Amino acid sequence: MRYQIHFEQEVPAGALCRFLTEGYGISPDAVYVGRVEDRAVDDPRPVAMLSAPLEDEEFGWILTGDTDLADAIGQGERELAVTLARTFGVRALVDDGSIYPSRWLLVGTDGSSGRVLIDEDAAADGHLRVVHALEPISGEPHLAVVPPPDWARDW
Repeated sequence: MRYQIHFEQEVPAGALCRFLTEGYGISPDAVYVGRVEDRAVDDPRPVAMLSAPLEDEEFGWILTGDTDLADAIGQGERELAVTLARTFGVRALVDDGSIYPSRWLLVGTDGSSGRVLIDEDAAADGHLRVVHALEPISGEPHLAVVPPPDWARDW
C-alpha cells in the first residue's frame, strides 16, 4: 500500500466520498467502505478503502490506497493526511519512513505534524497508541516531548 492513514476518530464515509469526488474527481463507487475481509473476491478494485476499527481503538479508522489514489490526488501520504486532518478535524498517524517501527508521524487537526513514539506492545496487537512526541508539534502542545537519544536521531 502506498497510502495508509490511521485516523484517531471516525471520518464519516459519506463526507469523505464527497470530499474525494469534489476535490479529486474520485467517484464514490471507487471508494470501498468496510473491512477488507468483507469484500467479495470479484469486486472491482477500489481507488481507496476506508475501514472502521474492530473495537474502540485509538487511530483505528484507516484509509488505504495505492497508485490509483496517488494518480488521482497528486499528493504523498503525509500531504493527504494533513489535508484530511484539517478538513475533518481529526488527528492522523502515518508511517514516518524510518527503520524504527515504533516511530510514526502524528498530524494534528491543524495540519501541524511531528514524529511520535507509539506503544510497541499495543502496536503488536494492532493498536496504535501515542506515548510521547519526539519533537515539538505546534498543534499538540499538551503532548509530552521526549527527544530520542543522539544515536537514534537520524532524521
